[in-house]
Amino acid sequence: MLKLVLLLSCCLDAIIAARPTRNPNPNIILILTDDQSDAFMRDYDAVHQPLLSKHITERGATIKNSFTTTAVCCPSRSSIYTGKYISSLGVHNNSAGSGGCASLEWQNGPEKNNIAHFLSSMMGYKTSFAGKYLNNYGFGSKNGTAFSYPQCLNATANMESVGMENTCASPVEHIPQGWDNWQGLVGNSVYYNYTLSNNGIAEVHGDDYHADYLTDLVKNRSLTFMKDMIASGSPFFVTASVPAAHENADAAPQHQGYADGLVAPRTPNYNRVMDDGRHWMAGEGLNVDGKGMNESVASFVDLLYRRRLNALQSVDDLIDEFATTLEDLGELDNTFIIYTSDNGYHLGQFGIPIDKRQAYESDVRVPLIVKGPGIQQNVTIDASYALNIDLAPTIMAMAGATEDQIASIGFEGKPILGLLQTGTTERESEFMFEYNGEAWDGCASYLANDISGVYFDTDKKFADGVQCGLRGAWSYSTPPVWEGETWSSVQDNVNNTYTCLRRIEAGDDFQFCAFTLTGEAEAYDLVKDPYQLNNLANDMSDDEKSTYYAKIKALREKN
Repeated sequence: MLKLVLLLSCCLDAIIAARPTRNPNPNIILILTDDQSDAFMRDYDAVHQPLLSKHITERGATIKNSFTTTAVCCPSRSSIYTGKYISSLGVHNNSAGSGGCASLEWQNGPEKNNIAHFLSSMMGYKTSFAGKYLNNYGFGSKNGTAFSYPQCLNATANMESVGMENTCASPVEHIPQGWDNWQGLVGNSVYYNYTLSNNGIAEVHGDDYHADYLTDLVKNRSLTFMKDMIASGSPFFVTASVPAAHENADAAPQHQGYADGLVAPRTPNYNRVMDDGRHWMAGEGLNVDGKGMNESVASFVDLLYRRRLNALQSVDDLIDEFATTLEDLGELDNTFIIYTSDNGYHLGQFGIPIDKRQAYESDVRVPLIVKGPGIQQNVTIDASYALNIDLAPTIMAMAGATEDQIASIGFEGKPILGLLQTGTTERESEFMFEYNGEAWDGCASYLANDISGVYFDTDKKFADGVQCGLRGAWSYSTPPVWEGETWSSVQDNVNNTYTCLRRIEAGDDFQFCAFTLTGEAEAYDLVKDPYQLNNLANDMSDDEKSTYYAKIKALREKN
């Protein structure tokens, strides 16, 4: 017996000795959702995402004032990966033409300075990306020329005919610098029937739930990478970029009836048509008849709200499996988990049915919940704010980078690890949002405010003969489909171009927006008017407005 015990002891010692030495740096996971607004996050978190609440919210810190600096997918994601404003990146919108999304300029310039590159080269991390990257990723050809005219331009009305080799150059074979494992979705968020770049090799997926459902694929491939890195003793950075809750919000079969009977939140600004000098889309632009959404459109918004909640249930499943696996492998306490979204989303606010891109709370606020070593637990922090451009420097700080190392990279965001750990921080009270509008979906004349050929029929359906953003029952591929009327869901226009100054400090939350092409100004006291119903710019003198214009100019020049 003694010999057996000694033999077993020797074997155990040998196994322990054979294990790789664990790098002391913590693991870092970024869970990035698509179009999930913090304005409605209170319901998602506490009620509709209980596993997010269990594993991250209750074990971590929630930043109350968390914002995207650009309320649309591709620019925001570019800022998240690099820690810089879009005016420094040349990525202005989702199109590959004038928007710069997945352009050669991006690929050969700003993209090289992404967070994965710095974690790998400076901190010794192994890195993995799975899911949606940038809206036009994968549409380029191997030699760097446009894959196809419509895909490359994303159907923008600009229709550039020159310089096409510079507009849409990221092919499936392209793996951005710094990523050890690359599972990048070609194009925009979908749930089935897509192509994936599996480490540079095109992988075509169909509509089988078990093999193809993208949220689950992101989960499973991220878990495989995590397990491999834990076994090898390497610290890892994983980005799990899920499609939910992006339209068309196809839920997994087991979750399709989850939100039955629910309707979109009827916030005080829901379906409010404003006549107070605000910009075209929130004023007379989309609501020519002055009546906002009719019942048909409102029913569509409610359907999309339910579908979004259904689709997010699979994100909750992902969180649960991540946390359970890490706990089983003894790594949960040594892992930061960041939960956030690229931008928010409106569902009927100010009579604009769906989408993002607006300078309102529904669109610019995003969830930001973080757990990990040293992070306060089960607290909501409202002492300051956080921006999407803060994520990259914060991740570097989590990895153990010094202040000098972080400063040497040239981020425009600031690390907020101290805010998460102590609830306090010192930073400037003013920051900016920016957005560059586009005319798209073949709606150039309408979106340029020339509505002479536009009419609304007796059912208030939009009709202009060019299929301008029309919606109908064909919009969705999984139940419940919508059987209502066809209607317009115009989401953007070139005049929706703005820069906003936001000021947040003790007892003060103020926003001033300048619409640069048309001259409108909007200003709101968010402490007194959180739903932005009272445009204070109407009562401002020219001198007072000039003060804010000068502040915006200074912020743009600084960044």
